[in-house]
Amino acid sequence: MIFYRTLMPFQVMSFDLDDTLYDNTQVMANAEAEFIRFVQTHGGITDFDQESWCVWKQHTAKQDPLLQEDVTLWRTQSLQALLATRQKSAVEISDISSQAMQYFLHWRHQITVPTQSLEILKRLKQRYKLVAITNGNVDPTRIGLDHFDVILRGGEHGRAKPHADLFSQTARYFNILTHQILHVGDNLITDVQGAMQAGCQSVWLNSSGKSIYQFNEARILPTIEMANLVGLLALYA
Repeated sequence: MIFYRTLMPFQVMSFDLDDTLYDNTQVMANAEAEFIRFVQTHGGITDFDQESWCVWKQHTAKQDPLLQEDVTLWRTQSLQALLATRQKSAVEISDISSQAMQYFLHWRHQITVPTQSLEILKRLKQRYKLVAITNGNVDPTRIGLDHFDVILRGGEHGRAKPHADLFSQTARYFNILTHQILHVGDNLITDVQGAMQAGCQSVWLNSSGKSIYQFNEARILPTIEMANLVGLLALYA
């Protein structure tokens, strides 16, 4: 554990979800593959693949940059726009996109949360208010994470991290100052930079074994660096 700043008293702990409380890499890869297979089969777009999908999403984002704040809406509207170019009717576009999103979200939630994460959250909840702050589209309650007093998602509840919206909403909800929030996450930009610039304190989860100074995206130092979630229990031991 490395302290870069003095840890001040806090009342609320907020958590990123993906790659903080569970490994998201393979889950997302599987969900994306299943989504593409579904569109190929049910949308009748046989030349649809990962590369063309990425290009199309970026094209859609250029038309409306704010779409990227809400990843579910971004995916839905990108697919609908793609289907429109393939001469699908309005009814077909609505049906295919709705079914494809339901299928994607099913696979998106095929997550096994480590027992360690569940136990740590259970212990922390005895002392602090807990909040989930995510830029993703996972519903924590669907994967056994029922520990949170509040769940905030980028796009749905405000601009995504690193914007201050969701951190500020958390402070208002609990009627506290932002420095009384300790945010925990793995991303140096969305989690660390976002939290610190919003006036919160932050824990950077660094499982890489590398120094923070080896990361080009490190613009702001966190309050604390930890290799895993276990270190959180030591903060009030």
